[in-house]
This record gives sequence, structure tokens and C-alpha cells, in this order.
Amino acid sequence: MDVVALLFRELLLMIVIFAVLFGIGAAVVMTMKKTYTAGASLFVGVGQEYVYQPRVGLGERAMPPSAAEVAQSEAAILNSLEVKRRVVRALGVESFQSPDAPPPADPARREASAVRAVASGLGVEVTPLSPVIGLSYKSDDPAKSARVLNTVIDQYLTYRREVFQDRATAAIRTQRQTFEDELGDADRAYEEFLRTNNIGDFATARATVASTYQSIFTERMGVQAQLQQASQRLSTFVSQLSRTPSEVALYKDLNVSAQDLILQMRTERESLLARYQADAQPVREIDAKIAQLQTYVGTGTAVGAKEVRTGPNPIWVELETTRINAQAERDSLAARLAVLDRQLSDLRARQSRLTELESRNSTLAGNREVLTASIREFQQRETQSRADNELVKAGADNVTVIERAQPPSKGKSLKAPLMIAVFLFAGFTALCVGLLRVLLRPGFAMPATLSRTLNAPVLAVAPAKSA
Repeated sequence: MDVVALLFRELLLMIVIFAVLFGIGAAVVMTMKKTYTAGASLFVGVGQEYVYQPRVGLGERAMPPSAAEVAQSEAAILNSLEVKRRVVRALGVESFQSPDAPPPADPARREASAVRAVASGLGVEVTPLSPVIGLSYKSDDPAKSARVLNTVIDQYLTYRREVFQDRATAAIRTQRQTFEDELGDADRAYEEFLRTNNIGDFATARATVASTYQSIFTERMGVQAQLQQASQRLSTFVSQLSRTPSEVALYKDLNVSAQDLILQMRTERESLLARYQADAQPVREIDAKIAQLQTYVGTGTAVGAKEVRTGPNPIWVELETTRINAQAERDSLAARLAVLDRQLSDLRARQSRLTELESRNSTLAGNREVLTASIREFQQRETQSRADNELVKAGADNVTVIERAQPPSKGKSLKAPLMIAVFLFAGFTALCVGLLRVLLRPGFAMPATLSRTLNAPVLAVAPAKSA
């Protein structure tokens, strides 16, 4: 209560300070102009520029970010200093200078001042979990607010295309050309390797050698069986020839004169019977001779070889011919088997040589395959990168302008809240000055204060002596 009472003693000073401060603040507030805020909105989606793609190889792509994260990233680009600088350069520094204020002499300072003006008027609002970005710009001119905000959108779209433009096309092209040079060296090394080892195609040569070896080995087994069969057949023919005479009787003429003589005597007896009786002496005599000759013939010694002709045995000749043919066949099979054995030996040596060269061939062929695959991949990526750059230049991106800025029809004025703020500031300042005067005054201004301070009664109060 003492402080309040003392403040009332400083009331005149506080009123003067309040009036001065309030008057100055009110005058300043009354000079402020209305501000016009233009608004616009953008929709930002998740484009491929936000999806991780491995530079080399076919690794897995990362999960795309959420719409809110993309909106935060795009808002950062909108608020970048480069976008504001481009807006200033597009509209001119004069558009952001007050006509009354003298412009700075330095062009860099003039541009920096204009950039600060754009930054102070531009507002970027991002709603959580929403892909929509709200834009606003306030100034004292509605047409200027709309023009600046639309320029901000245009420069932002241009700048983000430059930011997200794939700059790896030249590097990919250079790397592809490097791979092509390496592939040329690898091709020459592989061709030299094939030519040195007399190989047309390694895989074909190896398959051909394996197939040829299998067929010749199968043929050798067959020829070996045929040779065994022909040798056994020849041995059989030789054995048969040893038991077969080379010459045999081709014609034998027998001596049958006794039989002829008996026939003649019988014919003669029949002639005698025509003249004599059966018991006549001539008939009996001839019968006795016939009986005697028949007895002789019956002994078996009456027939003998009269003339014998000998010659080569046909069976022996046939066996000898067959033996010669069998021996010729055996010799031919033996020669064929020897040729097959040499061929198999050559093929085994060829297979062994190809096996020794397999690791070298695998290394050279692997290098060629890897380089070929890399060139194909880099060609595809170069084509895709070039097409993507062309699409980005043409405006194919994931940002869509929902609403462009229009000149606002109504302005906003802060005179009322500012007047209240000036009033409160002036009153608070006057109160603080009064309290300062009360606290800094020497002595005791009131008897009650002195009595409480010194714990002694006040007997009398005398007016202060004038200086």
C-alpha cells in the first residue's frame, strides 16, 4: 500500500511518459499500410528421384519416403536462397525497393536487400501427413503479392528440375566407353589365345573332342571284337586246311571186262540155243564158262581201276580262298584298330591340352562376358538417364500446381492490435519509471514507513525545508 501511495505521488510523471510513448507509437502505427497476402498450393508426389537406385549392379531399391517427408524436402527447396535469388533476378531488384528509400550504391547489397524482402514476405506451410504445400506472400500491393508468388512457383519448378537432373549421363558414357576399350583388348587376347592353340570355339572344340572320342572309342571296341572274331575264324580255317588234302581223284575209269565177257557168253549161249538143245555139248561148255566167270566176279577182284585222274581238292580250294579272305579281313581290322588307337591317343592328348587350357579360357571368356554385361547395363542406364533428363526438361515431374496465386481483394491491417500493444507498452513503461522513482528516492517518504523500519513511534511530522 505504501508503494501504491508513493506511485500516486509520481502520477504526473507517469502520465507524461505514457502520453509521450503512446503518442509516438500511435503515430507510427497510423503510418502503417495494409498488407495483402496472396496464396497458392502445390501437390508433391513421390517421384523416382526420391527412390534409391544403385549406381552399379542390380541391387534392391530402397523403399520410397512418405508423402510428408517428400513435402518437407520440397518445402526446403522452396525456402532455399537460390529460389529467392532467382525470383529477384526474374522480377528485378527495383520491384522490391521502396520508392522513398534511397537504393544502396552496391549492386550486391541491393540484391541482398531484395532477397531479404522476398524472404520476409514468403511463407511456406507444410501440413503433417499431407503432400500439399501451402504458399503465401504478403506485401502492400495485391498485384505484386500475386506476381511474386507465381514467380516463386515458376522459379522453384525450374530450379528443382536442375537439382534433380541426373548428371551421371556423361560419367556413364565415359565408363561405357572405357568398358568397350577393355572389351576390345579382351577380345584380342581371347582371339590370340584361340589362334595360338588352334581352337575355333573352346566349348565347341571340347564338346567335339568328347563326342569324337566317345564315337571312336565305341568304334574301336567294335573293331576289336571283329578282329577277335576274324582271328578265331582264320585259326579255324587253318586247322581245317591242315586236315583237308589239297588233291583228290577227279575221274576214275574201272575195269569191267569180266562182266562184259559174261554178257557176251550169255548172248552166245542164246544163239546156241537157237541151234542146239539145252543139254547139248556146246551149250554145256558155255554154261560152264559163264559159271566160272561169275564165280570169279563174285570174288570182288574182277573190278579194278583201269584209269585214275587226280586234281586240286575243291573243298581245300574253297577253304584256302576263305582263309585268304579271312586273313585279309583280319589284317585290315588290325590296321584299322591301330589307326583307331592312334586317334584315341591324339584325342586323349587333345582333351588333356584342353583341360590345361580350361582355366585360361574361363578367365578370358569370363572377362569378356562380364565386360559385355557391363556394357549392356551401362548402355541401358545411359539411355534411361538421357530419356529421364529429356522428360524432366519437358516438365514431367511429381509436382503439380493445385492453385496459382491471384491478387487478393482484401488487405489486412494490424493497427488495432498494434495500438493495443502500444498502449500496454506505454502504460508498462510509465509504471516502471514510477516504481524506479519510488525505489530510488532517499529517506522515508511516509511516517508509517519510518515507524516500521526503525520500530519506533513517530511523534511529529515537519515539512521539508526548501533547498
